[in-house]
Amino acid sequence: MTDSIQTDSVFGSGHSDLSAVLSEFLTEVDPKLLDEGWGFEVAKGTHYGQTDQSMVNHVRNGVFALARLNEIVPAFGAYQLDDSELRQAIALFVIHDLHKYRDEETTAKTEYDIDSAEVAGLVETVGVNEFAPSLRVEDFHACTVDHENSWKSNPEQSTRTYDRLRPFVRLADAFASCETPESAASERNERALDEAYPGVDLDLRYHVLDDVKGIFTNLLNGIAARELNDRAGYELLLIYQDGCVYVTDQEPPQPSIDEDMLDALYTRLTEEIGESHPAYDDRQRLAQNLGVRSQGFYAINDQDFFYAGAPNILLAVTVKATQDADPDSDPTDSMRETMELLNERLSIDIDSTTRVAPGYARLVYTVKRAFVDPLVDEGVLDDDALTATCRLFGVDHEVTSGLRALRDDDEVSLTAGGKWDYGYAIGQHIAEMIQREGWSPAAEHLAEFLLESLENRAPDWRETVMAEHAGEFEMELTAYIADVLTIDGHVAESPKRTDLLTDPFDEHHATRRGKTCTFCNRGTTSGRKGDMKAPKSLTTFQAGYSNRIPANAGKPEELLACIPCQVEFSLRETGSTRREAGRLFIHLVPDYFYTPTMWSLYDGEIFTRFTGEAMTRVGRLASAVFDATADGNPDEALGASFADILSEAAWHEEGGRSMLEQLGQEFDSESQFGTRTLSFYKPQDNETEFQFFGVFLGLSIAAAMGMRVYISQSPMPDLRGRDFREMARLDAGFTRVADFYGQEIPLSVLRERLGAAAALVQLGYELAMDDARFPKYLRVTRNKPLPGSHLLKKAARDTDDGSAPSYLLEEADFLDRHASQQSRTTTSRHSTTTE
Repeated sequence: MTDSIQTDSVFGSGHSDLSAVLSEFLTEVDPKLLDEGWGFEVAKGTHYGQTDQSMVNHVRNGVFALARLNEIVPAFGAYQLDDSELRQAIALFVIHDLHKYRDEETTAKTEYDIDSAEVAGLVETVGVNEFAPSLRVEDFHACTVDHENSWKSNPEQSTRTYDRLRPFVRLADAFASCETPESAASERNERALDEAYPGVDLDLRYHVLDDVKGIFTNLLNGIAARELNDRAGYELLLIYQDGCVYVTDQEPPQPSIDEDMLDALYTRLTEEIGESHPAYDDRQRLAQNLGVRSQGFYAINDQDFFYAGAPNILLAVTVKATQDADPDSDPTDSMRETMELLNERLSIDIDSTTRVAPGYARLVYTVKRAFVDPLVDEGVLDDDALTATCRLFGVDHEVTSGLRALRDDDEVSLTAGGKWDYGYAIGQHIAEMIQREGWSPAAEHLAEFLLESLENRAPDWRETVMAEHAGEFEMELTAYIADVLTIDGHVAESPKRTDLLTDPFDEHHATRRGKTCTFCNRGTTSGRKGDMKAPKSLTTFQAGYSNRIPANAGKPEELLACIPCQVEFSLRETGSTRREAGRLFIHLVPDYFYTPTMWSLYDGEIFTRFTGEAMTRVGRLASAVFDATADGNPDEALGASFADILSEAAWHEEGGRSMLEQLGQEFDSESQFGTRTLSFYKPQDNETEFQFFGVFLGLSIAAAMGMRVYISQSPMPDLRGRDFREMARLDAGFTRVADFYGQEIPLSVLRERLGAAAALVQLGYELAMDDARFPKYLRVTRNKPLPGSHLLKKAARDTDDGSAPSYLLEEADFLDRHASQQSRTTTSRHSTTTE
């Protein structure tokens, strides 16, 4: 193989974490499957009542499922294929569906009438003869005509080698065809396991989540998998968007979702969520999430306490305050007046010429609000809040007494407008303490001082503070887990937890704006609607998103969000940088599943490219898409075009525009798995062009990755992958571009729709590099019988010599044929309707 072919893989070329067998499959075989067009070839399709699956995804699923089984079954005493046998089984599986790939029409009787020459041609084309050189053409031929257990197959043409490996080919095919965890753990697949591993009692188990949010439900998948492994020895085999499939040996008792299980899952969640991202142990990064309120304190979301813990939050606050205590910045007039007043009344000299004392005053007020107040309210500290705060920071008795006297002085108000200006005096004390002790860096030593002071004065302060800020979380999150989790088809044993959730139907009808989540329509355990109000700074969502918001709502931007959705938004705040409202969301769904190895591969080689710094070169992307869909570049293999799509969509050098970002960056791929969401944003000239390019990019990267996709205006997927069968689905908000793309996009038409969009982008950019014109171009595709020729003619008029750009002839022709196809489809539908 040449080096150029090895780098054509969409997964890159460095697979040091993979076995030699899988690494060679990805670099030597997988790109050739794409070259053959298997990225758009239908293996399972909506026409047959199945969920769309491409041939390349069918092969990848079977290959990686078989490799994963081979890795874990020895723990149960089953036979493990050696590398040579595994190569042979994989190579045979790659070509087993040749009958689906043939151009000639066949009947049920002739479907498997395949001659050896046809098999030999495919074997050589996709390179499996070199991948498994010990196999003969006769072995491959036997597989293509005798892999199905039916009267149509030809067992008389089998070989000894194929007979030995046939159960493993059948097993790979059985798993590759399973759309859901439930179907993957079926009796059919257990029989296939028994045939492949006779004499070993292997069983298939599964769990399913009846809701998908993103990072949070990925974490739930992870904790469920680890808890089931610890309790019952379940070994993770397959990862679906909304659940997992396991292998076990039938010996352990079947775990149930009882109170003990729910408590264990929540405990594991609280322990592991803080370890899932490096930012939660990085006070500098946590400090970046802290905003300053006008009253002079740092805004901390309760979700931050939940996943980072009270000590880490305190550390982050000290970092932020140290940064704000700037000796080179001038205070505002209001700050100066207050500090001068305090200087007149107290025995401390506050520096009123800089922002040092005001910076540390923010720390003081934040600590008082978030840490001291809960301790005082619960009686953990005997003092009042002012005295307790002074003692916590080590303020001397004279200054403390002076502040208490000011509190009782009716002529002085240090708390007007929600402020707490006592903090200026304590802030000055902090500045002097840092200078006196020679603390450098100041934030670290100050944080250690505060933690030690809290431990000495209130040994149980962590529990009290966490109960104040995250107490509601335990009740609602355990209720949520009980409501959405099923294990081996069984739901929670007792409705005790789920009965705490409000009923969405009752909430919709009983009150003007009931306690129902705007994003997922779920209820809450809270008795107060205010607990559900999430600020726009957290949701980053425009107020007009939901039609359930009444016109007279006081603060329509404060959307009601259940605690699981709030946690999800907070996790995304950590895992991404974009905050713009009005974004589109690209929800990627595996086709049909990952294995743990596949998930790590996608996360490490593909998803990780879509950082906040990545650029998208739309024109070059359109060229790569056209090459992949219309075979527009005869000098480049299709596999290379798929790799080019991902490269141009996430360009890490100069050029392009920032458009796409993955929302779960740097989260540990081993701790959470299931789904991935990207956001799309660009400066919007008009809604039509914004949607057109958002859908174009979403479909392009999904096709290149081998993913199904749901593109929506909602940050949470309204649909799970199991809720639609097509390769791609647009939500109801894309009315302006649905005529071009279609609302539901089956795999059978995805290639043509995507190619037409790429052609339109290239022709449009030839006329002008102006996104705002694309609504006009879309009208051309609707109103002109030959839109490609029309746009090419306009481009020719704009040239100096009036000649058409010859390099766009194929694009114009493709767009013309797309319009013709759309016209025939519309006419056919109209005729059917009128008849």
